Amino acid sequence: MTISTNPFTNYTLSIAAQYKDTKAAVDDAQKKPNRKMYHSMESMLKECVFLGATRFGTNYIA
Repeated sequence: MTISTNPFTNYTLSIAAQYKDTKAAVDDAQKKPNRKMYHSMESMLKECVFLGATRFGTNYIA
């Protein structure tokens, strides 16, 4: 970064840097977390019996 004789240059650059940091933080906050993967129905049922209903529908055991 070069230092300019214009007094508004440093002010503008600091605003631009804050905007860039804020934009990066918002982008990171909007990322969805990775879904948990189950390799078998048995491992999923060991964790919670009702978990399959949200993933495979309400009648997945029947």
